[in-house]
Amino acid sequence: MLQVKKSNRPKVGLTALAVALLTVLTVFFAGCKKDKESEPVDPFVTPGDTPNPNWVITGDNDMSASMTSIVKVSFTKSKGTLAAFIGNECRGIATYKADYDLYWLFISPAAGGGGNVQLRFYSPDLKRIFVATSTFPFRNDSPLGYITAPYTPEWKKMQ
Repeated sequence: MLQVKKSNRPKVGLTALAVALLTVLTVFFAGCKKDKESEPVDPFVTPGDTPNPNWVITGDNDMSASMTSIVKVSFTKSKGTLAAFIGNECRGIATYKADYDLYWLFISPAAGGGGNVQLRFYSPDLKRIFVATSTFPFRNDSPLGYITAPYTPEWKKMQ
């Protein structure tokens, strides 16, 4: 006579499989992105009401000295305005290159030459101005960032 030995493992029924499948599907769909208009661009920043500042380059922009920067703005979903300031003077406004998702920025020096450059970014999605948390010195004919390794500053909201 053939004896069948009972296993100590619990039997998995159809109900348990259905519960497991529903759990996996719930986790999957909860992680999916919603429509762009229905969620904030950045979950850490609430949209503001700052209008576009329409920055204009200040002073003589003869480019007898210049610095090129290639900058990545990682927190925004659409094209914004990136500008370089030395003190309170706008010394360059970036051109957005969609093929690379980067900003190409040509910076001219302040009247006395040199100075520390502060980047500012206006996000049309968030309607806020952001400033880079650190500055860098203006260096004539010196690049900052490359297509393969763009400069990616950290940002904070401008008060």
